[in-house]
Amino acid sequence: MPFPTTDQLDQSHRLHEFAAELRGKFLNGVAWIDIVLAEILAQYFCQNEKRQALFFSEIANDLRFAAKSAVLEKILQREYPKVLASYPRLRQRLDKLRMFRNRLAHAHIDTSEATLNTKTPDEVTFIFYDDGKVKRQRVTRADASRRAKEANQLRSDLVKIRSIILGAEAVD
Repeated sequence: MPFPTTDQLDQSHRLHEFAAELRGKFLNGVAWIDIVLAEILAQYFCQNEKRQALFFSEIANDLRFAAKSAVLEKILQREYPKVLASYPRLRQRLDKLRMFRNRLAHAHIDTSEATLNTKTPDEVTFIFYDDGKVKRQRVTRADASRRAKEANQLRSDLVKIRSIILGAEAVD
């Protein structure tokens, strides 16, 4: 029987639909985290609202997520060590989120004959390249839900950090 069969094509479509659902929901949520990071930097470096908008559009928007995280960590280390102590794993959480986001955004879906024959619902395997090797990461609906909750908590923590920094700037 030739590859792919009608059943395998149907399964491939289901995998792509499921991956699109996972990607869409997760990447949409992470976009807010990226914006909150940029807002923190813009508000930290520019108290003037017009300058904030210029900083945001011309500098913060072009910074990679990793760079925004690194700058936030330096700000917290130097000026808000108590805040950093309240969120001791902040950088690791941001890095973990960034890596998963990049994986979803750039990996392709495993549609090999063996995968298509398993017909596993609510599960997709992403293929990516790391250190010169082909790697795979299986993501289930439960995994995606857990990661979305982690991202929501991280966004909430960043909003709190932003409020603390803005409150401290108003006092200074």
